[in-house]
Amino acid sequence: MTRAAPRRRMLPLLLAVCVFMTGCWDRVEIDQRGFVVGVGIDEPDKKEEGKGDEDNQKNNQSDSNQMFRVVYQIVMPAGLSTNKGGGDGTGGKAYFNMAVEENTMATSMAKLSQRLSRAPFFEHLKVIIVSESIARKPKKFAETIDFFLRESQMRRSTRVMVTRDKAVNIFNTHPPDQRLPSAYLEELSDNTKESTRILPESRIGDVHEFLLKHKSFAIQGVQNGNRNFSTVTEAAVFNGSSNQLVGFLNPMETAGLNFMEGNVKGGQIKFTFEDRLGVFSIERMSKRLECKFGPDNMPSFTFHIRVEGAVDEVFHAPDTLKEPAINKMEEAIQGEIVKLMTMTTNKLQHEYNCDVMGLREYLFHKHYRWFQ
Repeated sequence: MTRAAPRRRMLPLLLAVCVFMTGCWDRVEIDQRGFVVGVGIDEPDKKEEGKGDEDNQKNNQSDSNQMFRVVYQIVMPAGLSTNKGGGDGTGGKAYFNMAVEENTMATSMAKLSQRLSRAPFFEHLKVIIVSESIARKPKKFAETIDFFLRESQMRRSTRVMVTRDKAVNIFNTHPPDQRLPSAYLEELSDNTKESTRILPESRIGDVHEFLLKHKSFAIQGVQNGNRNFSTVTEAAVFNGSSNQLVGFLNPMETAGLNFMEGNVKGGQIKFTFEDRLGVFSIERMSKRLECKFGPDNMPSFTFHIRVEGAVDEVFHAPDTLKEPAINKMEEAIQGEIVKLMTMTTNKLQHEYNCDVMGLREYLFHKHYRWFQ
């Protein structure tokens, strides 16, 4: 009996070893993955008229209204080597773009798998760009990103942008300081500390929350400057009730929205001081929202903005350390910020009719009785 006891204690250990050794059953070697770092969603190009019979033309027209042209940006690992040229056509290209036309995102990925030698892998997806023509259609924007929210490989930190141009043109940008246009766009979207005209990065997880709550929102808009650079100084505005793009805020209006939402982390404000041009550099800001009700019980909102910083330059100015000069510069800077906020408010309230600032939600939490 003394010899049988050790065998009874060893059996659970052997079973445990068998369980832990099954952890690599779904392993895929890194050189067998097709790393997708960017996805662009456009409408397909219109087909040439006059081809096929009348029924086929009607079918093609019906299908094209529901079709997407999805552009995938895929990494070429050999091109990322430091001893080769970048993605500017000089050799050693680090990526390639492949377009697929389908009526759903899932089937477009399946078709992509039929063309790639490596299985598509989305865990390193950096940015999704949706064209204006798709986003302006009711609920189409939500339908296009639905797949990326459900797919287990996707990260909820993936950036989402909208472009007035075609997404494929954005992915054909060749910045001199970055080999991958998708990585360039991701880094560009983070430059909020350097400019008041860039919205905070638009993460797909945050966009999903807006869509579920039917809230109006704004995300980064990207434009193709030329072959060497893009810009993200616009804001794409979405109506929460229809889940569709209603328009864009220009760079100055985007800055106004950043001030009203308290998202300014840095940047400069140009102002005029005694007919001289000056530049104020923002170091920090704070925001406080106040609501009052008039005789008609309608709410009015006041944004209290406090900005701290330093004067970077003033052209041909007198002594700017004297109190009268400081007061005049403060008034000039205040006037510029108020002007930006007023431009944004007028456009959102009177042209787009969208509560992007979340004023209704503020009333719901702070003045719930007003809803009753």
